[in-house]
Amino acid sequence: MPRINEDKKERKNREKKRLIIDALKRCLDREAYSYISLQTVADEAGVSKGGLRYYFHTKEAMFMELIGSFFTDIEKDHLGVIGNIDLARDRAFLSTLYGIERFVLNTRNIKIFLNLVLYGLEDNKIMGPIREFFRNHLNLYEDIVRRAQFGQAGQGDNGFDYQFKARIAQIIFLSAGLLEEVDPIGMDPSRLTRYVISLFGDSRPEN
Repeated sequence: MPRINEDKKERKNREKKRLIIDALKRCLDREAYSYISLQTVADEAGVSKGGLRYYFHTKEAMFMELIGSFFTDIEKDHLGVIGNIDLARDRAFLSTLYGIERFVLNTRNIKIFLNLVLYGLEDNKIMGPIREFFRNHLNLYEDIVRRAQFGQAGQGDNGFDYQFKARIAQIIFLSAGLLEEVDPIGMDPSRLTRYVISLFGDSRPEN
């Protein structure tokens, strides 16, 4: 019986934390992180500030929880796509890259992403898991480039190694959503992906 009660308590705590983090996401959709306080999120979540502080004692702790859930969801998305597609052909690679960054073109996620990075630039504790995410993200791109078999083994075409090409792809895809949000030109993500593929090796963009 004690164990059952403990499980119920843990489940209740997880649900309450998720409710608070969802409220924080909604707040970030409307305003910058620097204007958000524990009281702001408490009001949005429909709980008292004291109730919120039971789960998150500080604003930093609340954002750390958001970082963990936000980036974990993205990484699961990436791994799921990569694990289920044969990357031996350009078309499969195209589908993979298109799927892997679909979250970038989501306006709400762009706002959350930028707010987290800006907060991280002010707080090293916040920056730690963000930096880890970027490196894991880079490693996933490098894995895709290797498995897609562009260039010679161990060395990319034109003398560029796989990590270099992975970084270029990462930069292009992570910035594309932001630029389209600020100054939209109606960019088709699939065409962007085909262009990136053409930079990596012998494959060429489709018409």
